Amino acid sequence: MNKFLKFMLIVLILFVGAVSIQFLIKTNEADEQKKLEDAQTSMSPEQLKIETMNAISQIILHQFVENIMLNMEIEIVDGSQNITISLQASEFIDEKTLLKDSYNLLKEIQHVNSINDVTLKWFMNVKSKNTEALTLTFDSKTVHAIDELSYRDLPTAAIHYIKHEQVK
Repeated sequence: MNKFLKFMLIVLILFVGAVSIQFLIKTNEADEQKKLEDAQTSMSPEQLKIETMNAISQIILHQFVENIMLNMEIEIVDGSQNITISLQASEFIDEKTLLKDSYNLLKEIQHVNSINDVTLKWFMNVKSKNTEALTLTFDSKTVHAIDELSYRDLPTAAIHYIKHEQVK
């Protein structure tokens, strides 16, 4: 019986040790995750802008063969970002194509963190002058629910939709 008690005591000590090690590992992982989240949330507004600009630039480069981005402006409001992107369209593009391109961009932009309002401004060459052709502004709720819409829904889903006379 003495050997059995010693054996059970050793098994109990090993069990307590294994549970303690698991607890320490999980605690360390949780601490590391919290430190990572704290580092991400403690980004300065300028760092947040740069991160967003990089993410959106990569999306636009991925979506379009040619370089069509003219400008990007980011305004931080209450910890979230209002983004205005100016894009160059071909002079032969119609409204349907611009809406499809806008929809594809919004599908990717929805995954960028801290987005509030997104404004897409499409410009076209008209009589050798770069002229604003289509402007769409979407709130964060619409951007994050873009998968539930189609490109045909964009004019009604936008909080601002301005189609200029150059667009067919």
